[in-house]
Amino acid sequence: MLDQPIIRVCLILGSLFTAFFVLRRIRQAKVQIEDTIYWLAVAFVLLVLAIFPDIAFWASRMLGFVSPINFVYIVIIFFLIVKQFFMAIKISQLDSKVRILTQRIALNEEKAERDKLDL
Repeated sequence: MLDQPIIRVCLILGSLFTAFFVLRRIRQAKVQIEDTIYWLAVAFVLLVLAIFPDIAFWASRMLGFVSPINFVYIVIIFFLIVKQFFMAIKISQLDSKVRILTQRIALNEEKAERDKLDL
């Protein structure tokens, strides 16, 4: 699968486009460093697989996959699941912070109302 020239060209263009897009978002300060590292690593892996497709063939043979594309899909799915897990953790932490901040704001507003009534 990866030995076809059109697929290799698409992988190279896709990885370069991903790297360009991520770097552009960094300049606009719209992406955090942790996310940047992840997406640049994805772009790098795509580029390496496009330039050296034998890596996928070798890894699939070593791990017992019938086809290199099955290996590539499993690896991609694994990394997306890991990314989703860490994003779920981050969202949970942000949800807790928003709840705490909302409670503090409500308490501060209540205190301000009481101070107004006391005057």
